[in-house]
Amino acid sequence: MAHVALNTLIWEAAIMLWIIGFVEMGIGKNDPKDFGWILLTGGLMETLAMAFLIASKDMFGATAAAAFILLLWILGAAFVSGDTNRQAQTHAVWFTGFYFLFAAVFLGMHHIIWLTIAFALLVPLCWLLSLGAYTGKHFFGKIAGFISLIEGIIFFALAFTNAIGKPLP
Repeated sequence: MAHVALNTLIWEAAIMLWIIGFVEMGIGKNDPKDFGWILLTGGLMETLAMAFLIASKDMFGATAAAAFILLLWILGAAFVSGDTNRQAQTHAVWFTGFYFLFAAVFLGMHHIIWLTIAFALLVPLCWLLSLGAYTGKHFFGKIAGFISLIEGIIFFALAFTNAIGKPLP
């Protein structure tokens, strides 16, 4: 059950990362409220999958899911409402980058190569998104968008290979 729930989270993360990447790079219509609803929907899906991870006692998977869920809920709520505390949102994204850094180190120590790469790339993604919000310079968001698109490919590869029973190292 935990394996299926974690794979669901990875699929959903790939899609959310692609959406974030396209929006940050300016590809397609960038309506903040629509973007917010997409993120909230992703947050709901990941919250449901996290419940299965917790029930299966997969604490690392549940903790990793919680980091993604925090980002999706806080970003989604900020975009939908339009009047939330953007500074709090920016801080949450910045500090979640530290979680991804520590998770990447942990995964690297256990020689889980592909997840280490995926989590390691989430660090600059979070920090660049935060820097863009802190400074008001969209240049940081464009770089974060490019990283997000690459991340989506990595998470897609992880999810697909897990689904066909040939997980990546």
